[in-house]
Amino acid sequence: MLNGFGLEQTGIAALRRPIAATILVLVISALAVTGLLRLGYSGANVDILRDGSQEFADYDELLSSFRNFNNDAVILIRGDTLGTVEGIETYRDLHFELQFEEQVESVLSLFSLVKYEEATGGWQSALPAVFENDQQVVDALEELKNDIPNSQSLFSPEGGSAVIVVYVKPDAVKDAEVRETVDRLGEVAALFASEDLSITIAGQPAIRSDLIKSIVGDILFLLPIAALFCALIAWVIFRSTVAVAVTVAAPLISVLWLLGGMGLAGIDINFLTNILPVLIVVVVFADTLHMVIKWLGLEQEGLERQDALEKAVRLVGPACVMSAMTTAIALFSLILSGNNGLAELGIVGGIAMLASMFAVLIITPVAVYWAIRAGYKNPGVSAMRLSRAAEPAIKLSRYPRSVVTVGLILAMAGLFAHFDIESRFRLVDYLSAESSVAQSEEFIDKAYPGSTPLFAIVRLDTNESLLSDVNLKRFYDTLEGVGEIFSTSSFYSLADFRDEIDKGGGEIKESDLDALPAYLTARFISPERDKALVTIFSSANLEAAVMRGLVNSLNDEMRERGLGEHVAITGFPVLSAIVAPRLMDNLRLSLIAAILISIALIMVSAKSVRRGIACLVPNLLPVVSVELFMWMMGIPLNMSITVALTVAFGIAVNNSIHLLNQYAHNRQELATVEAMDKSLRQLLPAVLSTTLILVAGLAIMLFSSLPVIVLFSAVMILTLIFAILFDVFQLPAHILLLERGGEYAGKKVPVEKG
Repeated sequence: MLNGFGLEQTGIAALRRPIAATILVLVISALAVTGLLRLGYSGANVDILRDGSQEFADYDELLSSFRNFNNDAVILIRGDTLGTVEGIETYRDLHFELQFEEQVESVLSLFSLVKYEEATGGWQSALPAVFENDQQVVDALEELKNDIPNSQSLFSPEGGSAVIVVYVKPDAVKDAEVRETVDRLGEVAALFASEDLSITIAGQPAIRSDLIKSIVGDILFLLPIAALFCALIAWVIFRSTVAVAVTVAAPLISVLWLLGGMGLAGIDINFLTNILPVLIVVVVFADTLHMVIKWLGLEQEGLERQDALEKAVRLVGPACVMSAMTTAIALFSLILSGNNGLAELGIVGGIAMLASMFAVLIITPVAVYWAIRAGYKNPGVSAMRLSRAAEPAIKLSRYPRSVVTVGLILAMAGLFAHFDIESRFRLVDYLSAESSVAQSEEFIDKAYPGSTPLFAIVRLDTNESLLSDVNLKRFYDTLEGVGEIFSTSSFYSLADFRDEIDKGGGEIKESDLDALPAYLTARFISPERDKALVTIFSSANLEAAVMRGLVNSLNDEMRERGLGEHVAITGFPVLSAIVAPRLMDNLRLSLIAAILISIALIMVSAKSVRRGIACLVPNLLPVVSVELFMWMMGIPLNMSITVALTVAFGIAVNNSIHLLNQYAHNRQELATVEAMDKSLRQLLPAVLSTTLILVAGLAIMLFSSLPVIVLFSAVMILTLIFAILFDVFQLPAHILLLERGGEYAGKKVPVEKG
């Protein structure tokens, strides 16, 4: 039998002191309820990539030196009448109405653009104060396009759309307020919408608000459905309301402990940790089912009810301990990614999994104890009929060399795919396809190339004035370098305002810049005037390899011009094209680390290096088989898939642990092959039932409004299906081939010739 490191004795102690154990569970649960009332939700997404790298240091320099572009909400206006007096005046009215909102710090639109008038010696609005007819609108927009080419990043009459960038006050976009802020912006926009003009909200605040709404919806809707679905499956298996109550007690209390614990610790649920509640329900339910089925089976064999219960804890408890530990290890391995968001998921999930282990060991036996005291009678387990399904696996185990050879070949192909598959990270992938925010983001990204800009931070010589020859040369050298990679109409900077003054016959002075509104200067000059910013229009939909190529070319161009230490290229495209793939490479390594650590733990628990090695390939195969399928289909790897594979491995290894535990028990009295045959017949009903529960519970998550959760669930389900196939058809062959001294009725282990 496997070694549960003595932790299974917790269940025995609970059985011997059921009243004390019940009181302990109730006290902890009451404490968790108080934490549940304090639970918060987070829409953080960009920071989920944070890894302490130079790329993030440059990004933080951008946000601190200029402005926090993550606070920009984007109002998207669409309609064929935008190029008319009625349309553009609606656009103007909305611009000015937004300026008066309490949550708004500043607004940027066509009506924010200025031109320099030498006659008056100052800045004037780039558009007329009044439009008298539609043709005047057309002429004014055409003139503006020629004078200020970058105005096209705000208004596209040919495309029937326009945008207003709303810089929201920092306090108004905190997680607790962002939904209310975005809803208020939507209410204002609705006042100006009509049959001819649709107005929607996009940008980081809207994305975060949308994520929080989806997270709350999943917690309130999907979690109860997942629990009910598991209970329904338990009813099909046991045909008893009491048995259902016994099996759902530990999963439900485990989730309460998870959410309450997060509330007490002040940890908000985000779009990554949102997977944990349903995950805990289905994983704990599976282990609980193993224990209850074993108890009922032992009682059917003639053991007295209490003795059967205690023996079930002794037999299944070590496997439950090991399965919880391997799943926790898989989650803890996310810490190795070096990413704050994934580390939080790993720590919270790992601790929750260990807590759920004690829930299985304490709550399940105690729940059965009280059920027995209440007069519950064994209904028999219909799932035991599934033992017939073991026959194909038993027959295949007679050819261990062939089975192992096929497994090794498939594993090598899968490992190649594991390290070769492409990576991708796009924020829009984390929003519902039906979300108006996602649809607006997609439209803006296609219609306006500056929707997800790159930035070149030019660090100026602080010993010189802003407009000194030294600093202007450094700045214009940077512009020329950017112009070698991007078209000159695809970026804007301080030069646009200098050119505007030159057109008016003047010469730029710092007093001219002082006369500009702060919301404009904050976009190209730092408050201390020690840095200048070049904004480069780009697309979030570019492949990571393409964006990396552009960024690398831009950095090379800066170095060739001697500007390497003076210019930093940053922005979200850098994070998504360079930081995110590197993060996922780290996740691939952490997954391999989780597998190796789990196998080492199995070796220690089984007190056998050989049996631990036997579990390696069968538990590696489910993960790499999914990756091989994705690689062949051209599906890129993203954060959700990588996390799903890591967590799925931790769950998938559970079946191997239970089979190995049962085999070790049978091996004490039977020869190798006979022990394996009996183990397959004994365990397959529970393994099939628990896999069904896991798949069914995860299938509920396919109805999530968050694509990240849907994708996570789909990958988990596929991995678990592969896992049971490899556990049933590969693992026995590996164990039989590696077991030394195996005998069957006095003969050596049957192995095919050749």
